Amino acid sequence: MSQFEFLSSYAPIFYEDKTYWVISGGRASGKSTNIAAYFLVALMGENYFRGVISRYTTKALTNSIYRDILDLVNQWQLSQFLEIKGDEILNKRNGNMIITHAMKLAEGTMTAKSKGLARVTHLLIDEATELNSEEEYLKLIDSFRQKGSDRKIFLLFNPTSKSHWIFKRFYLPDGRPNPKWLKNHGFLHTTYKDNANNLDPSKIIEWEDLKDQEPEYYAHHILGEWRDVGEGQVFKDWHFDFEVEQGGEILYGLDFGFATDPTAMVKVQKRGKKLWVEELIYHQGLTNQDLAQLMENNKVDKAAVIIADSADPKSIEELRRLGYRNIRGAVKGSDSVRAGIQKLRGFQVHVNPESVNLINEYYNYAYRTGTDQPIDAYNHLIDAFRYALSHDQGEAPKYAMVGRIKKTPANEWDF
Repeated sequence: MSQFEFLSSYAPIFYEDKTYWVISGGRASGKSTNIAAYFLVALMGENYFRGVISRYTTKALTNSIYRDILDLVNQWQLSQFLEIKGDEILNKRNGNMIITHAMKLAEGTMTAKSKGLARVTHLLIDEATELNSEEEYLKLIDSFRQKGSDRKIFLLFNPTSKSHWIFKRFYLPDGRPNPKWLKNHGFLHTTYKDNANNLDPSKIIEWEDLKDQEPEYYAHHILGEWRDVGEGQVFKDWHFDFEVEQGGEILYGLDFGFATDPTAMVKVQKRGKKLWVEELIYHQGLTNQDLAQLMENNKVDKAAVIIADSADPKSIEELRRLGYRNIRGAVKGSDSVRAGIQKLRGFQVHVNPESVNLINEYYNYAYRTGTDQPIDAYNHLIDAFRYALSHDQGEAPKYAMVGRIKKTPANEWDF
């Protein structure tokens, strides 16, 4: 069994009598690994333990802290003591379990309050900022009320904007934990500095250099500080209701990616000066064949107007040969990013609240300090959104007109 040492910052979760733990951190802060290790230690202990790893959507679970737990199972050579069946881990000696739970199903409905949560002792809400509302959080924890056990609820997240309900509920405006919660809530925040012994020294130097080069980026993304409402944010006034008006145009935007960056696709519904946008695809490692299948799964019509990143003409041609004959490259120029941002600002934008990754980009897409140039990060779906509106309507074929536009939730990657 390989050696593992918990970061000292996480010691309180072992001895303090708190029901709730609000755990935040910056990049490479060690929070996911340490909480994964805590769950695995509890799984192997003698006391009754049933831990649930929860995320907002089913597809998000594949990238959750559950993967960190499985990695630790291999590192600690525990496989012989466990029975692992997809999204469940069973300790064969004592019946302790770790299971996963999606708060929202693929079809967009909330899971039943008690489904999958029977006799649970520990609940971890991973990437808690994905939860759209405080009401959803309260409904979830209300369903978790096992008696006679060491009941603990963990919220794990990277801080976003101070406009988020998590900040408003748990913190004072200056970022300190709200004292009214301290009786039964523990607050932990770590950064790469706490986890330095487990990191590449050259990467630490790179992050340290950002203090002067990109101070806002360093504070928010590296140190995990809450961003002031609107501070540096490129877009500030999008709406998160999604009652689409009848009549209008439908078009799609597509940004290619593969190993590091995800392939990102949005559906845009346009009527006058209003736009309704929803995330359809956000995946790494997709071949163009995979992408075409996902587009079909998401009911993208073969005749639909698709505006894609013109920097990848080969992929555009391959998708055209796979049947999407109206795909074309976005119109770009020396200042196309700023021009695209300005064009989007000319519309009233409504975002499907189930578009988790798009909403995350909305909060995190920011300008370089003191400039009007956005940082090239948190912009894959936003780039796709820009592309969708980038073409010259005078030269491009007309959009397909629809008599009635319906909200269509993104499907799972289930091919």
